[in-house]
Amino acid sequence: MSNRILPAAALSLVILAACGKPMDPSGKEENFVHASMVGEPAPTGPDRPLASDLAVEPVSMLVMFNRLKTPEALQDALNKKPGQFSHLDIDHDSNPDPLTVAARETTQGHAFEIRARPNSGEFVVATMIFDPEWSFLGFYNGALDGGASTFARPLAALPLPGAPPIAAIAPAAPAVPTPETAVPAVPTTVAGQTPAPASAGGVQAVPAGSGAAPGLAAAP
Repeated sequence: MSNRILPAAALSLVILAACGKPMDPSGKEENFVHASMVGEPAPTGPDRPLASDLAVEPVSMLVMFNRLKTPEALQDALNKKPGQFSHLDIDHDSNPDPLTVAARETTQGHAFEIRARPNSGEFVVATMIFDPEWSFLGFYNGALDGGASTFARPLAALPLPGAPPIAAIAPAAPAVPTPETAVPAVPTTVAGQTPAPASAGGVQAVPAGSGAAPGLAAAP
């Protein structure tokens, strides 16, 4: 980011900090944090918001000045260098959790829902609010409706609109063994030759016209 952009970004955020808080339809605003270069002290312990481990202001600059105004573009930038914009480690595996981004509808302009995706699932971290001209207004410590997402009670992310459901894979049916059926050998007759006698049930079968008398088969 050039030296010209940073002062402009700082001036923009300072001006926006003087604006009033946008409120969700229920009138709640306690989970909303103004756009500011200073920020507000976050609670400690289990009530600490997940957004406390997200570099919200630098992320807002990516959107405003790097023109990352689609969820896909912003998500790619956030995960390009793991740990650069977030230190979230919800599953405590000592690795920064991958981040996902979802666009949310809002009457205030634009809203990006930032999510963390550890091995245990996908959770809402913060919802960033931009005006219609893509100036950063602030963010919710969780969902757009004012629900907080804390380390003690992280909010599970809802599926994206239009996302196809995950089809369950049915277990394969076990193979049923079939008994092998013995196929009796069929003697073949060659022209000019007398077929060999076939034994059945210990009795010597003699072909008709051979002149041999029938009798018991010899023991092997």
